[in-house]
Amino acid sequence: MSAIQRSRPVFRRPEKFRPGLELLEDRAVPSAAPATHLEVIVPAHVKVGQHAAVRVIALDASNHRVNNYAGTIQFQSSDSATAVPADYTFKHRDHGSHTFTITPQTAGSLTITATDKATATITGSGTTTVNPLPPATHFLVFAPHKAQTGAAVPLTVVALDASNHLVKNYTGTVTFSGGGTGATLPADYTFTTADKGSHRFHVTFATAGSDTVTATDKTTSSIVGSATVAVSQAPVATHFDVIAPHKALTGQPVSFFVVALDASNHVVKGYTGTVTFSGGGTGATLPADYTFTAGDRGVHKFSATFATAGSDTITATDTTTASITGSATVTVTAAPVATQLVVIAVPPFARSGSSFQVAVIAFDANHHLVKNYTGTVHFSGGGTGATLPADYTFTAADKGSHVFTVTLTQQGLDTITVTDNSTTPLTGAVNVNVFAPKHH
Repeated sequence: MSAIQRSRPVFRRPEKFRPGLELLEDRAVPSAAPATHLEVIVPAHVKVGQHAAVRVIALDASNHRVNNYAGTIQFQSSDSATAVPADYTFKHRDHGSHTFTITPQTAGSLTITATDKATATITGSGTTTVNPLPPATHFLVFAPHKAQTGAAVPLTVVALDASNHLVKNYTGTVTFSGGGTGATLPADYTFTTADKGSHRFHVTFATAGSDTVTATDKTTSSIVGSATVAVSQAPVATHFDVIAPHKALTGQPVSFFVVALDASNHVVKGYTGTVTFSGGGTGATLPADYTFTAGDRGVHKFSATFATAGSDTITATDTTTASITGSATVTVTAAPVATQLVVIAVPPFARSGSSFQVAVIAFDANHHLVKNYTGTVHFSGGGTGATLPADYTFTAADKGSHVFTVTLTQQGLDTITVTDNSTTPLTGAVNVNVFAPKHH
């Protein structure tokens, strides 16, 4: 069998590698012999900080690939700064060949050695030349073409080499200058490897005009770059627009908005003044003073409650600049007052001992539903043995109507009475025909 193997020609095929790795003519003859050494293949040239592929192939004494190699290999690097791959145990699917990745950190000659952990004589090395990356020669500074005073503007500094390629390993310290009078510039910043040659900052301009921000390396002043921004004056609030509903009811909260506007009636999104409120008629409940935030973007919602009917005006005024003011007039009418309680049994008949529902509804003198009714009602009547609801105080969520559960036992025509014993007593009643319980 071995003689037949020796007589067969050995053919070679190119293996595919990652970019930068030389093509290997692999040994295609399956080998039953054990692995005697490893072949470590690396690119001829790599760059500092860039990934490089390392391929390890298990070979026998005749340099044929050992497809069934299942050893565990460990790596060593001639450069302590360059991390090596973790130990790896070859799998059946590897067929004696596996590719790893390294990232060289130091310029010069780099040797990567792979060794079988069980048999140290099964080893191999590959050497590559690590070229340094071109150094940064200047900065490219990105900024918006336009900005407004007082608003933070993003600014990105990118380190480039002489060929305008990104220098991902730049770790210099950058300082900022310019920006016009009163500009708020970023603090000095030292780039990290995580930045990969690019970092974002913010600058705030204080004066209108054509303002230039310059970024300079603190050690090498020739590494510099700048960006020019056309800065316009941010709009200034001159008055408020107070937006409120045209109509309201006494005692019921009303939502309204205060909008900061400039002289051209544009919303001043950067307004951060403090507003105070006045008016609203006798006994009105007005909002407390409020300082606008950047998140408001010039608009904020408030709530007020009117106590008297009539034409009531709410005025909003800036506490620092009284000329920044605005108002809204609301026609306030008296809220409807409950004058009667209507009690409805659903259905108007019941079986003795069986529960049914009773609705209690508050109406005014014009038989309109009083949605703001918040009185307390008490149940009575219903005949002997009636199970009636406990006293109940209506809430705003009830909107003047609430459903209760009642159980009557006395057969015949029973009357349920509902009473509100407030300063103006209200009452209502309903008759229910109670039949004998249903027998099965």
